[in-house]
Amino acid sequence: MPAEGFPRAGRARGGPRVHGPGTGGSRRPRWDTDTGITERDVAALHWLGEQYGARSDVLRVLLGRLSPGTPQIQGVIGEETLRQVLDRWADRKLILRDRLLGFLWVAPTERALRLVGLDVRPWVFVIPQLAHVHAVGIVRLALEPQLAEGGRWVSERELRRDSSKRRVPDGAIQLPEDPDRPVGRGLVGEAVDPLPRRVAVEVELARKSSGRLRERWTHPGRWLRTVYYAPPQIGGYLRGQLERIDPKHPVDIHPLPQVAGTAYMQVRRSGLRGTGRGGGS
Repeated sequence: MPAEGFPRAGRARGGPRVHGPGTGGSRRPRWDTDTGITERDVAALHWLGEQYGARSDVLRVLLGRLSPGTPQIQGVIGEETLRQVLDRWADRKLILRDRLLGFLWVAPTERALRLVGLDVRPWVFVIPQLAHVHAVGIVRLALEPQLAEGGRWVSERELRRDSSKRRVPDGAIQLPEDPDRPVGRGLVGEAVDPLPRRVAVEVELARKSSGRLRERWTHPGRWLRTVYYAPPQIGGYLRGQLERIDPKHPVDIHPLPQVAGTAYMQVRRSGLRGTGRGGGS
């Protein structure tokens, strides 16, 4: 969970606001005044802003899914196409990019975040955070196509805005609204919309102390359940802790999901390294 050092995070939105008049005399730039910026650009930069940034293999899959054409490899754009997109973004000062640990990494600039309507600070590449940011991005790519109609991924940045200083998970799945769900009543009896139904998503690449896990599992907050995604050794450790700790809500543990065209990074005491053919460009 990258530290941001600021009190406000992303505004609660299901996706980028790509059209519509401004309100309140806002001077927020309009992306659609630049014919070189497409709706795919806006959607991709919004996704990137929510996830802090991404490695090139994640970007190739993301842009492939958003592509209006048919990529040569299903769901993944080629490296040359990626370079062309990134060059166009860089020319408009919409991204920062750097080669770290043998791969290309990209993060939106402040200008890009304003264009797509995200009220967050630009992320600065920090090597110890890269493996986790990358893993959460892959997990999101894996889960989003499986979401039921009306459901959505809620990013950590959006969760931070809603949770003030409390600890939040790496993301959440918001389930579709239930039209038969009863409306609650507030302190003075007025109707109050029920809280969204959300499942917490945690991506664990390293062991957390049993004390920290006990705190999270015995004070779960608003979540319907918590789903962990972890490599085998960490998953085994979590299952062992589940046998010792009595969670106050359901906790599920799954292997890290695989997404074609991407690869996870291995976390080692001596540092990080890429694995597989993740796609540096």
